[in-house]
Amino acid sequence: RMHKDGLPPLEALRVFAAAARHLSFTRAAEELFVTQSAVSKQVIALESALATRLFERRTRALVLTAAGERLHRSAELAFAEIRAAAVELRGGGEPT
Repeated sequence: RMHKDGLPPLEALRVFAAAARHLSFTRAAEELFVTQSAVSKQVIALESALATRLFERRTRALVLTAAGERLHRSAELAFAEIRAAAVELRGGGEPT
């Protein structure tokens, strides 16, 4: 479900970004320390909130749709900005 401010659920977006980066729900789950099923459920919830498919699920392969590629680019840029701001606020130390 979309938030009233028009943003998709941020946790689902974070999970989607990991899955898109790896093109694997299993590797995304490992990165996020959750189950593959949890990743799948978050992606399905995000697809439902956006009313569009983000991945094409093939036998033993996961491929981003055009919408998925667009969202992935935007999410990675947004998360990079947030990461940079957090580093700056911590006094310029290396991100952990």
